[in-house]
Amino acid sequence: MTKTAAPALPETPAALLRAVRASRERAAAEDVEMMRLGVHWADLHLADPEFAEACFTSPKTFAGEGSPAIDEFCVPEFATMLGRTNDSAGHFLSQCVELAYRLPQLWGAVQAGLVAGWRARLIADTTIDLTLEAATFVDEQVFWCASRLTPAQLGRVVDEARVRFMPDQVADALEKSADKRHVTFDTEQASYDGTMGLEASLEIPDALALAAAVKSGAEHLARLGSTDTVDGRRATALGDLARHQLSIGFDEDSPVSEVPAQRASAPVTQVVLHAHLSADAITHHDKTTNSTGKELVARVEQAGQRVLSVEQIRAWCGRPDAQVVVKPVIDLRDRLECKGYEPTEKIREHVIVRDGTCVFPWCGRNARRCDLDHVIPYDHDHPERGGLTSTDNLAALCRRHHRLKTHGRWRYEMTEPGVFTWTSPFGFTYLRDYTGSRATGRAWPEPGTSHPPDL
Repeated sequence: MTKTAAPALPETPAALLRAVRASRERAAAEDVEMMRLGVHWADLHLADPEFAEACFTSPKTFAGEGSPAIDEFCVPEFATMLGRTNDSAGHFLSQCVELAYRLPQLWGAVQAGLVAGWRARLIADTTIDLTLEAATFVDEQVFWCASRLTPAQLGRVVDEARVRFMPDQVADALEKSADKRHVTFDTEQASYDGTMGLEASLEIPDALALAAAVKSGAEHLARLGSTDTVDGRRATALGDLARHQLSIGFDEDSPVSEVPAQRASAPVTQVVLHAHLSADAITHHDKTTNSTGKELVARVEQAGQRVLSVEQIRAWCGRPDAQVVVKPVIDLRDRLECKGYEPTEKIREHVIVRDGTCVFPWCGRNARRCDLDHVIPYDHDHPERGGLTSTDNLAALCRRHHRLKTHGRWRYEMTEPGVFTWTSPFGFTYLRDYTGSRATGRAWPEPGTSHPPDL
């Protein structure tokens, strides 16, 4: 493979700044061109709901009121060509359709080079749930000044459009959003050191009481000799509050007006881990590195497939207030098979652990929330003729990509356990394995050099 030498960089500050401006202008022009291609791709896949089944389409309105129905099965082809997820590419197409069909004056300014594409897409995000009349008002107000519009100014224009043209929806939204309180635990994300995020919005008395309790608990830990940082002690103190409450419990028979009577309860928090450890981690409890000197790790699926250190898992196991349940280790080298359509729990667990996520290119949905699809379809009428219910014929597919495989003319095969080759309706091929996803070419030659299937 021949390497092309990079062009020489400018030698003076003024020349460098001119090069920066030229590069920015080229990038902006390419961004707008990609938006034009996105709009045209959507236009090529307009779908009539009346004839959807006959045309193997799935009509969906991508943008707001007044925009056309588009075949949602067109999104994966566009997404995989860009190397992006369906959600990312679908969002981009929605923004483009919103601009082309509901914000025509702003779209014209974009194509004329007066407004940057990214600015217009941000505006499209704010109008997509407006009525057509309200979106038209926003278009008229911002198209001529979009390049210098601040987020606060845009928000005021959108709010005015809602009040003017959507009074009933505004009243409903205010009623639904009256209670802003919430406590949210981000159980899908965890850091390497075994922490998770917590966000809360409380009434002022509750927030002040919790702040005082956490402060007091952190000071108590310091007096006991804790060497943690202040933030570390505060975090531990918050956990201690929870464990204390679990310990005393509630007397459900007492009237609300009475102070709850204390009762004994085991102060135990159950943590269920699907931890996949190396053989060294399992058999040598005194080791923290393997034979090659690399740190031993465990993958915890409940924490968004996050990798945690073995030391962290061991620390949890040694805590008296935590009950750690570790699921059995699965040997992915085994081939498992059962009769019938439904896989056994052991087969299901094997496939989920092996695949990790949906196996469609660039899809990252957790395999535990996916369907298990028979790669070679199962024949319900003649089971002996169809695909087997086995680990080498099952794959994790999220519901969207399961539908795409069933109705959207995509096909795939498992070339070896956990390795999948996908072919799009237009013949482009993609490889998905444990390292990720990548494009690999075409299943048949480019048009003009041969005769591809009639699409």
